[in-house]
Amino acid sequence: MDLKQITYFLAIVTAGSFTAAADELYVSQSSLSKQIRALEKELDAVLFDRDQRRIKLTPLGEAFLPHARRVHDAYDAMLVTLADAKGLAPAFAVAAIPVIAQYRVTSAIVRFRAAFPDISFTLEEREAAVIAPGMESHRYDLAIMRSNFLDDALYTSIPITRDRFVLAVAATHPLALRAEVALAELAGLPFVMFDRGTIVRELADDACRAAGFTPTAVYSSTRVESVLGMVAASSGVALIMEQVVAYHEHAGVVVVPLAEQIESTVVIAHPKRRRLSQSARTFVDFVAAHSGEGMSPAGNRQQPLPVDETAF
Repeated sequence: MDLKQITYFLAIVTAGSFTAAADELYVSQSSLSKQIRALEKELDAVLFDRDQRRIKLTPLGEAFLPHARRVHDAYDAMLVTLADAKGLAPAFAVAAIPVIAQYRVTSAIVRFRAAFPDISFTLEEREAAVIAPGMESHRYDLAIMRSNFLDDALYTSIPITRDRFVLAVAATHPLALRAEVALAELAGLPFVMFDRGTIVRELADDACRAAGFTPTAVYSSTRVESVLGMVAASSGVALIMEQVVAYHEHAGVVVVPLAEQIESTVVIAHPKRRRLSQSARTFVDFVAAHSGEGMSPAGNRQQPLPVDETAF
């Protein structure tokens, strides 16, 4: 048994399939399967139930899991301790949701690189759905993401900034004249939404269901610019974070506050059970202190145009 096999085992557990784990690890599925078969042979135990559409752990796999995690965490902690003792600054990996520019995280990271040129790290933009699995598989040491679906029992998180949902409508839409809109009033309207699997989409779906309806998405995208472009073209209305839409200031889009306060906090997080290096802790403290500076929730209150009554 070696650390690679344990890493592969944990990646499959987190990703839920051999295919997804292989993609996450940048290895072929055949290589991954070969390593797991070797591990199972050494342990004389079948770890995964391969008959299911989504891979599941067998009872023996469940018994092995906590020990595998402890071994991997202990190895990481050993490397961190040795690096700190040597006065080294080991490289670390950061994953971030693709809105870090809107919350001034990008500028904070640029300032960090200038202030600490000897600290090496990588930064990847990823959707939240793959960030947590990436941390579990040790691909990422830190994550910059929304806290809404982070388990506080498993992750330490430091707030960077707080944002809230607003309604984005075309300047000709009847709701563009309103000072405030309740979510229930949006039932039956066409929605332009972010793709499924994004935290913002899950928050929007949950908020609409709590208001008594399921939103009808006529268009979805991962790109803020595309969502706002479709809104400006009167294709539908959108629930979007206030600081995000203010950053883009799209012509033809009016932001209307919601009666409900639906908030989201952006945090920098890491697994509680994993020890951070001194260089990673320095990064966390710096980014938390310098992100979101000067940013208060503010929408783009562009003047509404003459109302298009056909928008309802």
